[in-house]
Amino acid sequence: MKKPKSKKQKRRSSKIEIRSGKPETRSYKSTRLETRKSADGSMQLVGTAIVFDSPSQDLGGFTEIVKYESVQASLKRNPDLFMLRQHDPSQPLARVKTGSLQTTLTRDGLDFVATLPTSPLGQIAYQAVSDGTVDSVSFGFSIEPGGDEWVMQGDKVVRILRDINIGEISPVTWAAYLAPHVDVRSAPQAIRARLKRTYDDVDDPELDDEDDTDSEEERCECDCDACEDGECEDCTNPDCDDEDCDDCPIQTRSAHMNLLIRRLRS
Repeated sequence: MKKPKSKKQKRRSSKIEIRSGKPETRSYKSTRLETRKSADGSMQLVGTAIVFDSPSQDLGGFTEIVKYESVQASLKRNPDLFMLRQHDPSQPLARVKTGSLQTTLTRDGLDFVATLPTSPLGQIAYQAVSDGTVDSVSFGFSIEPGGDEWVMQGDKVVRILRDINIGEISPVTWAAYLAPHVDVRSAPQAIRARLKRTYDDVDDPELDDEDDTDSEEERCECDCDACEDGECEDCTNPDCDDEDCDDCPIQTRSAHMNLLIRRLRS
């Protein structure tokens, strides 16, 4: 029988999940979204879906910027983008392939003009933007292997998106991170450890009734998938010698003690 999760493990499992290549969505503060009527009276949405070199909102200890080259490469691989309503694939509004969505890549960002359908869906989307209910643009993407870089800028952690695949853009209600599934496993160990501490310090309503006395030394720093997910009892790293990974079945307390001794002597 598995031991119940400790508080530190709960905190780690509540962090932003990090997985490479999974879909992500972003909205940036500087994006714009407007309505207009074309010469033939059709409803259009006009705006900027991505702003280059513009810091994102805070994603829990770090921000992101998108590089021009990343979107340029994505459009070369696949220029056929969709416009969806609120990232919902069952509610398509426009598509490059059909000519209803036009994109223009500039050095400042990715601009678009979308001609909406005359259906109720198109009318609802147009009216929501027109009256200000929906006032932001978000884009969905995934990261190519090695397509992101993690750097320190002063005391800030920044993720630079250098090679991504964009699939869709969406008018959205909030300019926020709607699905923050990010990959920090590509980050250097020092940055990854810093982010883990940041995640652990985030308030979690599920933990309000628990003692909030964890210290940095009480947190396992093993990099195996199980420990990253707060499941130290399922540790799969035969070289794990973190003294805080108390539940590792493949690890003995003597190994922990040896580590402590080495640290005391260093």
